[in-house]
Amino acid sequence: MSERYGLAIGHVLHATDFEAGSTVAFAHALRLACATQSSLSILHVERTADRQPDWSRFPAVRDTLARWGLLPPHAARSDVAALGVRIGKASVADPDPAAGVLGFLHEHPADLLVLSTHQRHGLDRWLHQTTAGRINAGSDGATLFLPVGTSGFVSEDTGEVQLRNILVPIDFEPDPEPAVEVVCDLVAALDVPACHVHLLHIGNPSDSPGVSLPGSANVQYHWRTTTGSVVSSVLHAARQVQADLIAMTTAGRSGLLDALRGSTTEQILQHAECPVLAVHEWLD
Repeated sequence: MSERYGLAIGHVLHATDFEAGSTVAFAHALRLACATQSSLSILHVERTADRQPDWSRFPAVRDTLARWGLLPPHAARSDVAALGVRIGKASVADPDPAAGVLGFLHEHPADLLVLSTHQRHGLDRWLHQTTAGRINAGSDGATLFLPVGTSGFVSEDTGEVQLRNILVPIDFEPDPEPAVEVVCDLVAALDVPACHVHLLHIGNPSDSPGVSLPGSANVQYHWRTTTGSVVSSVLHAARQVQADLIAMTTAGRSGLLDALRGSTTEQILQHAECPVLAVHEWLD
């Protein structure tokens, strides 16, 4: 990864609940680990300490890589290491899944966290802080969320990447440049031949902030402006440009009202039809 950009990936953490939707998140975590030749930790949180981990339920790394054509059938563990990827599987016990993941992150910091998330609505959304939101607020690295029911930009069957359109909301606060830089990192690492990055400002066009855009032969930038609420405008623009990814800098929560409603990132995540990449403002 280029030193110019904001995120060097050395450790990817994929937290899984073994449900069907988590296989999509696993494919993204493994593909990104291969692209960046980083270590990948696959973590499951058991709710009770008296249950032994069922290692057979963990996703099959070698079978997946063989299906993608990156390894021969019946490859050995050493063949995975030859790809430059180091795989670790872990299980921790905690009645609170978010606390379990954050505890693991405290001991094993990760540059990128990849997880699937269920999209809650209505009273259930107000009464329960989303596990995904709590993990993102408490982690230091970037977080890639895969809403359950979406296929994402990495094919589970082939490992092929489709990142044709990325939407990046921009404003003065939080600083959008970390998200733009990390997006360019991912495009470069995944060797995407041509990607359109749509920079969306919500408000008066004359008030749009200046953004330093990393130069890349594979990235074309497009400026868009609109008016309205931030959440609905971002979701509408994502549908318009057929976004494969929404990437945004997040500053976390501030104040009682925002804590009740969830951060802007969380609110977008509740309705997004594609993956959402949350980049902490201090990563740059």
